[in-house]
Amino acid sequence: MRHRGGAKTGTGKACSTRCSPSSATALIRATEPFYEYPCCDRDPLLRWSFGRVTLLGDAAHPMYPVGSNGASQAILDARSLANHLGAGDAIEAALGAYDAERRPPTSEIVLANRRGGPERVIDVIEARAPDGFSDIDAVASREERQAIVRGYASIAGFAKDQVNQQSSRR
Repeated sequence: MRHRGGAKTGTGKACSTRCSPSSATALIRATEPFYEYPCCDRDPLLRWSFGRVTLLGDAAHPMYPVGSNGASQAILDARSLANHLGAGDAIEAALGAYDAERRPPTSEIVLANRRGGPERVIDVIEARAPDGFSDIDAVASREERQAIVRGYASIAGFAKDQVNQQSSRR
């Protein structure tokens, strides 16, 4: 399992009065302990279907929460599974076809989310201009930024042409 975070941070007692901006340090020291919960995913599985049993959603592909992808991919899983089961094939064959259709793209999404998903634009800008910038286009062109975001949308199945194509298969 891969995860981020999980550290206990903060100590002290809560501030009982309104704090001015100059007392930020006192406010931090007065804060009760709090916890940061890690985001987790798992390495992609080699298969989801076993005879007449299959996985979908987070059971099949837990991923970092980027762009509501966990829920979105579970919905796409359910639609694919329903289409294959409704086609009239034997259950094992339908589950195998569902597995073959959905596992490769969701595996790619899990791995893309580890690289930052569409928010990777932020990482690119920060790496190139760690001290800030006055013109974002001088750091990364609009075309480059769009290519990162659109590339991710395509991987996730959210590109406009993909969404329109998929909805016509109902």
